[in-house]
Amino acid sequence: MDKKLRKLINRKFLLYPNTDRIIEVREEMYSIMLDKYNDCLNSGMSKQESYKKATEMMADYKSAIREVETGSSLSGLKQNLTSLAFFSLFYFMAVTFVYLFVSMVVIERFEDTWLITVGGAFVYLLYFAVCTYNYARLFNFHTLQRWGTALIFFTLIPVLYVFPSLYLFVVQGKNVWSISWLIVLVIGFLYLLVDYMAYKKTMSVLEKYIRFLGAGFLVTTCFYVAVSVRFQLWGTAWIVYLLYLAIVSLVLYIGERRKKV
Repeated sequence: MDKKLRKLINRKFLLYPNTDRIIEVREEMYSIMLDKYNDCLNSGMSKQESYKKATEMMADYKSAIREVETGSSLSGLKQNLTSLAFFSLFYFMAVTFVYLFVSMVVIERFEDTWLITVGGAFVYLLYFAVCTYNYARLFNFHTLQRWGTALIFFTLIPVLYVFPSLYLFVVQGKNVWSISWLIVLVIGFLYLLVDYMAYKKTMSVLEKYIRFLGAGFLVTTCFYVAVSVRFQLWGTAWIVYLLYLAIVSLVLYIGERRKKV
């Protein structure tokens, strides 16, 4: 029954950030409710009656809950949105100033300087993704936190792949698009690795297998492209995919054999 009380308390404080004060109130409430439940149970009450009496103790703690209402998700969301709005306004004004200053004063032309605004927008997307992740982590929103992690890696694509390739093409006249897309595969691999390391305890076996196969496929593709570009073996290097599937099959087979032993 203590697990049931713990779940009740966790649901009650779901929308509160994990600050020291809120954790203190939450644990104190849980301790008092558990003591009340055990006292009622020892006095001869049934488990259902004891649980009901324990939950009634929440009414005595409404004042304590109101004390931490300022840290609720709605208040936290309002504060985060306000700070994000002010930062966004300042940020884009700064980017605009840099764009105009470089175009009108430094190089005295607007040719190619639009890259400043594009790069600034890409960096802002990364900042927004990090804010989303931090907000989700503050309130212990597991699903949103995982989406925030994915969003961070997704926004790394324009920052590390699109903008550098675009800059080299527009300013330096170098076309690297045909090979720079490998950066996307590397980012995808790092995302799968980080996501697995951070959330493997909550993943199902199927989900772990999917990430394992996905990560291996990305590494194999990078190896295939590298070998093909270096030695011009596009027509035969695809055999590495067969080798990858063979290795995966062997690993899965060994894993199943160990489970049976």
